Amino acid sequence: MNPAKTTRGVDSARRVLQILLQFSETKPETTIEEIAKIHGISMPSAYRYLSLLREMYLVEERNRGSYSLSPKVLRLAAASEVSLDLASVSRPVLERIMQETHETALVVRRIRDVAVCVAVAQPDKSLAISFQPGHIMPLHLGAASKTLLADLPTRKQQQYLAALEPQLPPEELFRLESQLAVIGQSNFAESESEVDLGVWAVAAPVIVSARVIGAVSIVAPAFRIPEETRARFRTIVKDASTEIANGILNESLNHSNF
Repeated sequence: MNPAKTTRGVDSARRVLQILLQFSETKPETTIEEIAKIHGISMPSAYRYLSLLREMYLVEERNRGSYSLSPKVLRLAAASEVSLDLASVSRPVLERIMQETHETALVVRRIRDVAVCVAVAQPDKSLAISFQPGHIMPLHLGAASKTLLADLPTRKQQQYLAALEPQLPPEELFRLESQLAVIGQSNFAESESEVDLGVWAVAAPVIVSARVIGAVSIVAPAFRIPEETRARFRTIVKDASTEIANGILNESLNHSNF
């Protein structure tokens, strides 16, 4: 395997990250003298790098001259665990939804300015909607994607919409912004023919510790989903979002007990 290519012009940033990665379960504390020795830098440089980590609340002074990671770093660890747990916890839930509805069920999460499918269960029939883990979708089209977009602060939503090419017509932009406000309040979204013609979708956010970490959705051809079936699917995705969120919380508790 080829080694990772070294990025040029970021030596100082690299050094700061190396110091941060120096902490471990077996070495939870360090000193300026130790940093200088390990990384072959001067004491003033070691102090300057450590000061930056303290400024960002990633490191804190434990005893006089001794430093450790701050509780803020736990958020990074939690984010990493959630990313891994979302797919694994979702799969059995999606499989059960697919068996119950005979339609495609999927979970997506936001990565920067796109929605990415992380888990999917699809029925074996010719009219099934085709998704695969890793499938990328715009944030402003489709029930699941709009659920994620609606969770962003208004300023972030406006930045995303302003960057779209081509720009949305004013009336369409106004309609979308109104939809996002409703989705944000109701924690629920529907769409039809937004991503693919004739395709209906319903979605609900997966909320863990007051954060939307993803969205669960049922996707189906609109012609075979009458209103009474849509009402049932709405309940199914809402229940599924709660079940997945609880599963992730339980996984996190299990990890913390090791």
